[in-house]
Amino acid sequence: MDQRVTIVGAGPAGALLAWLLSSRGIDTLLVERQSDFDREFRGEILMPSGLRALETAGVDLGLVDVVAIEQFRGFMNKRKFIEFVFEDFEPPVPSAVSQPSLLEHLVSMAEGTGHFELRRGTTVRRIERSGDGPWILHCRNAEGESKIETPYLIGSDGRGAVTRRELGAKVKSRGVDVDVVWFRMAYPEAWTRPVVHFLGGHGQLMIGTATPSGLLQIGWILIKGTYGDLKSRSIDEWVAEMRDHADPELAAHVEAHASTVTRPFLLNSVSDRVLGWARPGALLIGDAAHTMSPVGGQGVNIALRDAIVAANEIVPALRSGGDVDAAAARIEEIRAPEIDRIQRMQAVPPKVMMGRTPLHEPLRAGVARLLSTRAGQGLAAINGRIFLNGVTDVELTV
Repeated sequence: MDQRVTIVGAGPAGALLAWLLSSRGIDTLLVERQSDFDREFRGEILMPSGLRALETAGVDLGLVDVVAIEQFRGFMNKRKFIEFVFEDFEPPVPSAVSQPSLLEHLVSMAEGTGHFELRRGTTVRRIERSGDGPWILHCRNAEGESKIETPYLIGSDGRGAVTRRELGAKVKSRGVDVDVVWFRMAYPEAWTRPVVHFLGGHGQLMIGTATPSGLLQIGWILIKGTYGDLKSRSIDEWVAEMRDHADPELAAHVEAHASTVTRPFLLNSVSDRVLGWARPGALLIGDAAHTMSPVGGQGVNIALRDAIVAANEIVPALRSGGDVDAAAARIEEIRAPEIDRIQRMQAVPPKVMMGRTPLHEPLRAGVARLLSTRAGQGLAAINGRIFLNGVTDVELTV
């Protein structure tokens, strides 16, 4: 296949954009360094904004492993301060989506177009370009070294993107001073609904969510640099530390089912945005263009919405032989306001919940009291709707 577009990185943004381009007759090569998608993923909660992005793209989630999240419960200093069911909101409700299942489905859809090729297990090591000629990707796979030439390059290869690095992107950091430890364990039998379980206070944040596999996934947010001490402890000490920061019900479950805890892994939390996603013959989207904090479950949703906007802008130019660079430059203009606002909002909870000055405990107590009132819950609902639905309307127009 003589591809017109090469996408590096088969994450949600890259796989969705590959489907959108190939289904519109644009020859697309998708390069993915992993040989399969059967591996650990962190954030797999799709907000209504992400679900609608997939819906407008024609993706049938009935063919993907999904579980609808029915309930949210929030605890501060081990005491419940808020609880609600998502069915009281406008549908769709947030859902836990198996990312491997979703990515395989998107790739399968693209393969049916006749305009798509996927190269698994291929790592892009270096990128170069001579003048206005094609991009040359220097790759390695199990068979050895190879080169890929492409007239248009899209980087969606995540936070450690080789495309971001090789294109010399200028990055604006939001300075999030937290890390996240992710692990899974048995789901509490007493929780009859799929839930999001939020825990804050005493300098800690912990978020538990139901998964399509029937397990409980927990993201334990820590002050940056403190995981080393925790990691050096025995598993019993580690679980005890986690239990001590949980509400009584979850603490009892953690103690009783400690043997089910999977190997934890550390995510170095980053919040940043590239300034200048597009350059001649190239574009960055998803985590390659902006890395989102784990707070509020936004990373996958923002990436999917990037892919929709990218298709809206570059498909007409690619089809007509128009100015693709000018079209690509509009993508950042459209997406930046939403990303900037959500990143600012994501920075607030860790500052309040994890601060350790003498003022932070009374501040947290005041927040908990406020959020247990009708006025406080109304204020939380306003901000919550932004996390659920995004800042701007995103619809597929091509």
